[in-house]
This record gives sequence, structure tokens and C-alpha cells, in this order.
Amino acid sequence: MAQERPEVPRERWRQFLDDVTRQYEGSDVTIEVLDSSFGDLTQTERLPLAYVEYDEKDDIFSVGVGGRDGRYPVVLRHGIERPQRILSDVVSPDTPRAFDVVDAEGTQTIITIHRSAEQGGG
Repeated sequence: MAQERPEVPRERWRQFLDDVTRQYEGSDVTIEVLDSSFGDLTQTERLPLAYVEYDEKDDIFSVGVGGRDGRYPVVLRHGIERPQRILSDVVSPDTPRAFDVVDAEGTQTIITIHRSAEQGGG
């Protein structure tokens, strides 16, 4: 199993996700769900990132993709109810940015942001 990413403290989720959105908006993103009951499933593959956010009131993590141009005119939203942990990698210029969100049932969602050339990666 891959090395676990460091955990982002819950009180920093909102700021962390705002920073991710600001830094990577428009970058290609892949969303994969690892579920012990249903198996692994790719939700999206290399669609432009619109936003990532956490709504404290409704206790839901959301990632939006698309909605940037005629090719992807609609924002598609993937929501994770009752997230328990957000694990984030340490960013290096030559690797994609990735973080995991684990929900109350233990289902893990991996969000990988593929850095564009102007962001210093592939």
C-alpha cells in the first residue's frame, strides 16, 4: 500500500481547499473512489478543476469540474458526505498534486490535480 499522506487538521479544511482552488483552478483533475463494497471507480479523468470546498453547515466536501468553456460547459459536482479526514501530499514540481478524502464509512476518494506546464509540471 502507498505511503499515507499527512492529514490536514479539520480547522484548516476551508482555508486549505480555498488555497487549492485558487492555485489550481482550470488544471486537469482526476477523481477516483476506492470503496470496499463496490470496488474502485474513476468518477472523472482529466477534466478542468472548477473548485474544491467544504461546507461545515451541511458537513459535505465537494469538488467541481468543468464549466470553463464550450468543451466542458457544465460544472459537474462530486460530493462526499460526512468527511472524516483530508490527507494531502507534499507538493513537488514534478508530480501531480493529490489528496484523499475519507468519509464516515471509510470510503476513500482520491483527487489528483495534474499540474499544467505554466504551474511547473506535467
